[in-house]
Amino acid sequence: MKLTALLLAILPTLIAAECFTGGELWDRSLGPPAVNRACRALAGDYRRGQSKLKKLGQQNGQCYVFELTRIASGSDANLRRITEDECKNGMNKELFGCDRGGKSSYTNWSY
Repeated sequence: MKLTALLLAILPTLIAAECFTGGELWDRSLGPPAVNRACRALAGDYRRGQSKLKKLGQQNGQCYVFELTRIASGSDANLRRITEDECKNGMNKELFGCDRGGKSSYTNWSY
Protein backbone atom coordinates (compact mmCIF):
# COMPACT_ATOMS: atom_id res chain seq x y z
CA MET A 1 0.00 0.00 0.00
CA LYS A 2 2.72 2.50 0.92
CA LEU A 3 4.75 1.63 -2.19
CA THR A 4 1.72 2.15 -4.40
CA ALA A 5 1.00 5.53 -2.82
CA LEU A 6 4.64 6.54 -3.25
CA LEU A 7 4.66 5.55 -6.92
CA LEU A 8 1.42 7.39 -7.56
CA ALA A 9 2.89 10.49 -5.97
CA ILE A 10 6.12 10.32 -7.99
CA LEU A 11 4.98 9.18 -11.43
CA PRO A 12 2.93 12.26 -12.43
CA THR A 13 5.99 14.50 -12.09
CA LEU A 14 8.27 12.21 -14.13
CA ILE A 15 7.96 12.81 -17.84
CA ALA A 16 10.84 10.74 -19.22
CA ALA A 17 13.96 8.96 -18.01
CA GLU A 18 16.70 7.06 -19.75
CA CYS A 19 20.15 5.73 -18.94
CA PHE A 20 22.89 6.09 -21.53
CA THR A 21 24.03 2.75 -22.96
CA GLY A 22 27.39 3.88 -24.32
CA GLY A 23 30.44 5.49 -22.82
CA GLU A 24 32.59 4.65 -19.85
CA LEU A 25 31.37 3.46 -16.50
CA TRP A 26 31.97 6.28 -14.10
CA ASP A 27 33.42 6.39 -10.65
CA ARG A 28 30.42 7.27 -8.50
CA SER A 29 32.66 8.25 -5.59
CA LEU A 30 33.80 11.26 -7.63
CA GLY A 31 30.24 12.19 -8.54
CA PRO A 32 28.90 14.04 -5.48
CA PRO A 33 31.67 16.68 -5.44
CA ALA A 34 31.20 17.12 -9.20
CA VAL A 35 27.43 17.52 -8.78
CA ASN A 36 28.02 20.14 -6.08
CA ARG A 37 30.38 22.13 -8.32
CA ALA A 38 28.12 21.83 -11.35
CA CYS A 39 25.02 22.93 -9.47
CA ARG A 40 26.79 25.96 -8.02
CA ALA A 41 27.38 27.01 -11.64
CA LEU A 42 23.96 25.97 -12.99
CA ALA A 43 21.70 27.38 -10.26
CA GLY A 44 19.89 30.57 -11.19
CA ASP A 45 17.16 31.95 -13.42
CA TYR A 46 16.09 30.25 -16.66
CA ARG A 47 13.64 31.15 -19.40
CA ARG A 48 11.51 28.39 -20.94
CA GLY A 49 13.71 26.32 -23.27
CA GLN A 50 16.98 27.73 -21.92
CA SER A 51 19.83 25.26 -21.29
CA LYS A 52 23.09 25.61 -19.43
CA LEU A 53 25.98 23.19 -19.57
CA LYS A 54 28.86 22.55 -17.15
CA LYS A 55 31.79 20.29 -18.04
CA LEU A 56 34.09 19.10 -15.29
CA GLY A 57 37.30 17.12 -15.78
CA GLN A 58 38.17 14.58 -13.11
CA GLN A 59 41.51 13.31 -11.81
CA ASN A 60 40.81 9.90 -13.36
CA GLY A 61 40.73 11.46 -16.85
CA GLN A 62 36.97 11.33 -17.26
CA CYS A 63 34.91 14.36 -18.08
CA TYR A 64 31.48 14.79 -16.54
CA VAL A 65 29.00 16.85 -18.53
CA PHE A 66 26.04 18.29 -16.64
CA GLU A 67 23.20 19.88 -18.59
CA LEU A 68 20.14 21.57 -17.15
CA THR A 69 17.20 22.73 -19.28
CA ARG A 70 13.98 24.42 -18.30
CA ILE A 71 11.23 22.52 -20.10
CA ALA A 72 8.07 24.13 -18.69
CA SER A 73 5.30 24.11 -21.26
CA GLY A 74 2.40 26.40 -21.98
CA SER A 75 2.51 30.16 -21.69
CA ASP A 76 4.88 30.30 -18.72
CA ALA A 77 7.57 32.46 -20.32
CA ASN A 78 8.59 34.11 -17.06
CA LEU A 79 11.94 33.45 -15.49
CA ARG A 80 12.04 30.50 -13.14
CA ARG A 81 14.77 30.02 -10.55
CA ILE A 82 16.37 26.69 -9.73
CA THR A 83 18.26 26.46 -6.46
CA GLU A 84 21.47 24.52 -5.90
CA ASP A 85 19.55 22.01 -3.78
CA GLU A 86 16.91 21.36 -6.45
CA CYS A 87 19.65 21.00 -9.06
CA LYS A 88 21.57 18.55 -6.86
CA ASN A 89 18.43 16.51 -6.26
CA GLY A 90 17.88 16.02 -10.00
CA MET A 91 21.53 15.47 -10.89
CA ASN A 92 22.07 12.95 -8.09
CA LYS A 93 19.24 10.82 -9.50
CA GLU A 94 21.30 10.43 -12.66
CA LEU A 95 24.49 9.85 -10.70
CA PHE A 96 23.09 6.99 -8.64
CA GLY A 97 20.51 5.71 -11.11
CA CYS A 98 22.66 5.10 -14.20
CA ASP A 99 26.12 3.53 -14.60
CA ARG A 100 27.01 5.73 -17.58
CA GLY A 101 24.90 8.75 -16.81
CA GLY A 102 21.45 9.45 -18.12
CA LYS A 103 18.75 11.99 -18.73
CA SER A 104 15.52 12.60 -16.85
CA SER A 105 12.81 15.16 -17.40
CA TYR A 106 10.36 16.34 -14.79
CA THR A 107 7.61 18.96 -14.89
CA ASN A 108 9.92 21.98 -15.17
CA TRP A 109 13.46 20.66 -15.64
CA SER A 110 15.50 18.23 -17.71
CA TYR A 111 18.72 16.96 -16.13
